[in-house]
Amino acid sequence: MSGFFIFKNLNSVQKYFDYLFSLERTGIKYDLSNITRLLEHLNNPHHKFKSIHIAGTNGKGAVASFINSIMMEHRLKTGLYTSPHILKFHERIRINNKPIDDKTIIKFVDMNLKVIKKINPSFFEVTTALAFKYFADNQIDVGIIEAGLGGRLDSTNVLLPHVSCITQIGLDHTEYLGNSLQEITKEKLGIIKKGVPVVISDNHIQLKRIFDLSVPVDFKYSLSEILKIKKIIRRKESLDCSITINFKNQILKFNFTLPFTAEYQIQNAAAAIVASVLFFEKNNLPYSIKKIEDGIKQMKINSSYRCRQEKIKVSGRQFVLDVSHNFDGIKSTFKSLIDSRFDAIIFGMMDDKDYKKSLELLRSKTEQIILTKPDYKRAVSPTKLLESLKNKFYKNVVVTGKVGDAIDMVFQDSSVKNILIIGSFFLVSDAIKALKFEKKFS
Repeated sequence: MSGFFIFKNLNSVQKYFDYLFSLERTGIKYDLSNITRLLEHLNNPHHKFKSIHIAGTNGKGAVASFINSIMMEHRLKTGLYTSPHILKFHERIRINNKPIDDKTIIKFVDMNLKVIKKINPSFFEVTTALAFKYFADNQIDVGIIEAGLGGRLDSTNVLLPHVSCITQIGLDHTEYLGNSLQEITKEKLGIIKKGVPVVISDNHIQLKRIFDLSVPVDFKYSLSEILKIKKIIRRKESLDCSITINFKNQILKFNFTLPFTAEYQIQNAAAAIVASVLFFEKNNLPYSIKKIEDGIKQMKINSSYRCRQEKIKVSGRQFVLDVSHNFDGIKSTFKSLIDSRFDAIIFGMMDDKDYKKSLELLRSKTEQIILTKPDYKRAVSPTKLLESLKNKFYKNVVVTGKVGDAIDMVFQDSSVKNILIIGSFFLVSDAIKALKFEKKFS
């Protein structure tokens, strides 16, 4: 069936993306019925490739990207499924870091529109089905799959993975997952399958009992118990790390360069190492310490992992782009920005996040903040952000309804040279576009 079958009178692939994104209006159906029906229609592609499944609140994308890079360094054909994207939908679905192409997306929508309309799935459900079909059709060696919302009833939880990972837990999506870390943890642990090893990266002491009770001891690999960080040397744009992992009655030693200055990424890298070794051993695949270390070092390149404290220069200004989008994420980012101060911070967030506590954090890094709103329906209005401040945290607070206007304000003030943009994937995306940095970014 040829492309543009549905939208035959249109001459732009954009209509296909408009249609896919329109499915967001159907809202979140927090169960597995729709995705199960979609995948059955597609002949269950998720049963046709091996996978590693990752859930958690913060660090999922990093762990997935580290694993992807390690697998690529071992010359495996890898499928990587993450969300959300920063600039283009295609970023979500990659094989050996090459994004899915327009033709494949068009063909998928064309051939499955009838059943999509019948089932009425959400955007994420359709996107997950597309990714699984794409990976199966291309006969990948391993799919590295990041859960979207939660775990237990997330669309990705139809998988029977070879390894599961739980990253750092935080208070997020409380309307769906629960109002405490304990409740949210139980939802995330819903990805656990019988006989599947589980890597636990979360380090909350109060959650240890839940992990111990939920994961059989022979299948639990908790970093708090098996990881030792021996040495960290901070460079200008990286960290040199020496770690040991007490793994199945052996001690594995790794010395690698982490392509970040944020120390919390060591925990994410270690989780990826353990998950990768478990996968290799389960499938009787040879692995190399050197290739694992190379995978950590090359993660940004191999997985196109962007906008985590990423610095770009435009017209004499330095912008630091960071997609941290909840309180815990921003807190971790600021811990790694030890001595950093900014002339201004541009901030916007989704309405379901704890923007009040996040705003309190920002005052440690600047005296000037520009409150704005990403072009996304769930974004909180800047006036609502201002009301939560009560004008007591900053010497200078500016409010604007568009990210582009916030960028313009920065360029109008000659004293503002160092700017942090933080609070949302959508905020960073809008900022990159406003800075006309898209071509250099991709």
